[in-house]
Amino acid sequence: MCPMALAVDEFCDVYVGQEKVFTVSNTKLLSAIERGQLINDTIQSVIDDPTVDPAAMTVRTGFDGVPVIYLRDKVLCSVTQTDADEVGTTQQVLAQQWCDKLMKRILKIREKMNAANASSSTSSTANSSSSTSTSTSTSSSTSSSTGSGTGAGTEKTSSAGDGKVHGSSGLSEHAVLLLFVEIALLLFASLVCGEAMVRLGQPAIIGQILAGLLLGPTFFGALFPDLSSQLFPRDGSQSRLIEVISWIGVSFLLMLTGMETDIAMLKRLGKPLLCFGLIGLGGPLIVGGLFSLLLPQLMGELQNKLAFAVFLGTVFAASSVPVVAKILMDIKMLKLGVGQLIVATSLAHDLLCCLLLAVIVVLSGSESQAGNPVLVAIFGTIGFLAVMYFGRPVFFAVLRRISDHVSTSDGLVTAMVVLLLACAATTEALGVHIVLGAFAAGVILSQTPVINHKVVRPLEIVTMAFFAPIFFASSGLGVNLTSLLQPKLAAITILLTVATLAVKLAACYGAGKLSGFGKWESLSVGVGANTKGSLGLILAMLGYSLGIINQDMFAIVIFISMFSTATAAPLMKLTMGNVKVTDEEIEKMKREERCSRTILSGIRRVLWPTSGRGRNSFIAKLLNSIGQTQVMETTVLWVKRGDKHSEKPFASIKAAVDRNHVSVYQSTVHSDDPLKEISEEGNRGYDLIIMATDEPPADAEYVFGELVDGVILNTSTRVLVLYEPDSTKERQIKKVLVPVSGNERSITAAEFGISLAKSLNAKVTCLSITESEANELYGEATQSGIVIQRNVTHEIENTLGELASALDVDFESILMQTSAHPAQAAILAAQQNDIDLIVLGAEPKIGKGLFVGHTINYILRHAPCAVAVLKLHG
Repeated sequence: MCPMALAVDEFCDVYVGQEKVFTVSNTKLLSAIERGQLINDTIQSVIDDPTVDPAAMTVRTGFDGVPVIYLRDKVLCSVTQTDADEVGTTQQVLAQQWCDKLMKRILKIREKMNAANASSSTSSTANSSSSTSTSTSTSSSTSSSTGSGTGAGTEKTSSAGDGKVHGSSGLSEHAVLLLFVEIALLLFASLVCGEAMVRLGQPAIIGQILAGLLLGPTFFGALFPDLSSQLFPRDGSQSRLIEVISWIGVSFLLMLTGMETDIAMLKRLGKPLLCFGLIGLGGPLIVGGLFSLLLPQLMGELQNKLAFAVFLGTVFAASSVPVVAKILMDIKMLKLGVGQLIVATSLAHDLLCCLLLAVIVVLSGSESQAGNPVLVAIFGTIGFLAVMYFGRPVFFAVLRRISDHVSTSDGLVTAMVVLLLACAATTEALGVHIVLGAFAAGVILSQTPVINHKVVRPLEIVTMAFFAPIFFASSGLGVNLTSLLQPKLAAITILLTVATLAVKLAACYGAGKLSGFGKWESLSVGVGANTKGSLGLILAMLGYSLGIINQDMFAIVIFISMFSTATAAPLMKLTMGNVKVTDEEIEKMKREERCSRTILSGIRRVLWPTSGRGRNSFIAKLLNSIGQTQVMETTVLWVKRGDKHSEKPFASIKAAVDRNHVSVYQSTVHSDDPLKEISEEGNRGYDLIIMATDEPPADAEYVFGELVDGVILNTSTRVLVLYEPDSTKERQIKKVLVPVSGNERSITAAEFGISLAKSLNAKVTCLSITESEANELYGEATQSGIVIQRNVTHEIENTLGELASALDVDFESILMQTSAHPAQAAILAAQQNDIDLIVLGAEPKIGKGLFVGHTINYILRHAPCAVAVLKLHG
C-alpha cells in the first residue's frame, strides 16, 4: 500500500469467528486492511487468553477526541470520524455499539470453547477431535475476515480490492515505513531522556526506560490512545518487528557483559567473594521463591509454580555490573578494595543469574519437545559449556586466522557477531534460551588475544547507541504503570520493591560481617549488588514472553529495576562516603591507575620474526618476563628461503620460552622476500614486533640492518629492536638505563623501559643531560632558558619516578652536565653504572632510507651492553 493511496477512503470488515461485527476505514497511518489485521490480531489474543474478562470492556475518549474501546489496559480498536460518517452516526454512539457487539460475540465464543473443553476431558479421542475443531474454527474465522475485507474494499475503492488481511507474503511498504518511524521515535526519546537523567546524576538507562514509558500506554497512550495504538501496536506482526530488534539488543548486551567478566579478579578475591556470592545470592533467591507462594495471581498463562518461584527469586537476586561500575567510576572509588569487591560481587551474581535464566527457561519448557526437555537442557548445557571451555584454543585459532587473512578491516568484528549468534542459537536450540549462549560468547571473546579495545569499540557503539536504547525503551513501551496505582497492585509493588532491596542488603551485610568487613563496607556491597539494571529488564522480558508472569508482574519488575537503579547512585555515595579509606589504599589506587596507562600494559599480541640463529634466548627471556605480569600471545614467524636453513628454528625457541606464561604459535612462510612477508604479517593487528640486530658497520647505509630497517619503514606497528653485543652468553638484566631529553618520544620510551625493568625485576637509572658550557656560550641573556630547562628536567624525573614507584621499581635519577654529545654521555653513564640494558625511543625520519638520529647510531656502535630501541606507531 503506497502512501498516496491513503488519501482514498478504504474499508475492511472485521469478523469475530464467522460473524461480521463492524467495518473499519483507513487512517493517516494505516490502510483499512492493515487496520483490520491489527484489530483481528488483538481480538484473537483476547479470545485466546482465558484470564481476560470480555465484560470489562469500556469506551474511553483521549485528548484527541477519538473514542477508543479498551479491555483493561489493552486497546482493542478506535472509532474514527470516517467510521462514523459511513454509518451516519456519531463516534461515541458507534463506539458503544462496537463495544457491545464485541463483548457479546467474544463471550459467545468463550462459552462454546468452554463447552468443547469440558466435553474433551471425557476421553483422549474426544480431546484430539475438539482441538482439531477449535483450530479449524480459528482458521475459518481468519479466512472469513480476509474474504470480507476483500469484498468491502472492492465495494468502496479498487485500491483496497486486491488486499487481504492475512494474505500478504511479506512486509508492506507501509509496515516498513511505520517501523522506521517507531525506531526513530524510540531513539530520539531515549537520547533526550537519557541525557536528562545523566545531567541529574542518574544512569542513562533510567532515561531510556522512561522514554518507553512516555511513548507507551502510561503517558502517550493514555492521552492519545488511538494514535498510540497505530504507532505502537501491541499485537500483530508490527509489534514483533520491534521485539526482534530488542532480542538482538539483549544478545549484544549480554555479550558485552560477558566480555567484562574478569575471571582473574574473581579468583583473586577468593573467600570473601565466595561468601558474598553464596549468601548474597542464595538468601534473596530463597526468600523470593517463598514470596511467590503469596502471589499466585501474578503468574502468567503457563501457571507453572516452580518456574514462577525461581523467576521471583532471580528478581530478588539480580544485579547489574555495568551500572555499578559506572557509579563507582563517577565517585572515583572503582579501584579501591571495597570498589573491586562490589564489582566482583555484582559480577558473580550476574554470572549466576544468567545461569538461573537458563534454569527458568528449562522449567517453563513445553512437553511437546522431542524427548525430555529438562534432560535435554541439562546435558545439552553441560556439553555446550564443556565445548566452550575446552574448545577455546580452536576459537582463538579461528579468530586469529580471520584477523590475519580476511582482507576487510571489519572481518574480525563480523566473526565476533557470528560467534555470538551461533552460541545464542545453540543454547536456544537446547531449550535454555539465548541468554546463556550470548553471555558465554562474551566470556570467550574477552580471553581472545586478537580481540582488543579497538575491535570491540564498534560493537560497543552500535549496541549502546542503537540496540540498547531500543531494548530499554521497548521494555517501557509495553508497560502501563498506571495499572500499578490500583490499591492492591500498588501494595504488592511497594512490598516487593522494599523486600527485594531489604533482603539483598541484609544478605550482603551478613556475608560481609562473616568475612570480617565493617558495617559500611558490607552495606556498600549490598547497595551495589542491589542494582537490577539491564538484567532486571531482560528477566522481565523473558518471564513475560515465556508466559511465566502476567502483565501486572511484568510492570512490577520493570518498576523494581528502575527504582533500584535510580536509588543506587545516591545510596552508594552515602555508604561509600562512610567507608574509611587509608592513605595506603589511596596510594595503591593511584599506582594501579598510573600503571594501566603504560605501553607495555596494552601489549597482548607479539610478532617475533626469527631465522633461528642467535639471540633467541635473549628475546625469549624478555618475553617470559613480560608474560608473568599479563596475558600475552606470541607468533613466531620463520620465512624460509629456498633450501637454506632446512632445520626449523622452533625447537630452540620452544625450549627457551616458558609456555606457562607465553602462548607461542608457529608460522612458516616459503618466500625469497622476507621483508614483504614480515611487513604484511606485522600489519595484521599486532601490538608489538620484536626483532634482533647485529652491530652495524660504521659505513653501513642502514641503521639496524636492511631487513629490520625495512620492517620499521613498512609497518605501522610498534617495533622493538634488540641488540646484544655478545650473543654467545645469556645476559642477566639487573640495571636498565633510560636516557631522556624532554621530548615526548624519549619520555614514552623511558616509561616503556621502566615497565620493562619491572618485568625483568631490574633497577632503573634515569639519565638527564644538560650542556655544562651553556652559560659561557649564550651569556646572561639566556639564564631564564637554563632555569626553564632545569625545571623541565625535574618535572620529567618526578613523572618517571612516580611511575617507577607505582610499579615498585628501584629508581634513581642522574643529571649529567657535559660538553660532550648526549650519545657519548649515555655511553659513559652506562660504563660508570655497570648498565645491562639501554632503552631508547626512535622516531623514523622520512627519507630515502631509515634515519633515527645520530644518538641511536652512535650508541648501537659503542654500547658496552644490550640496547633496546622502541619505534612508536608511525
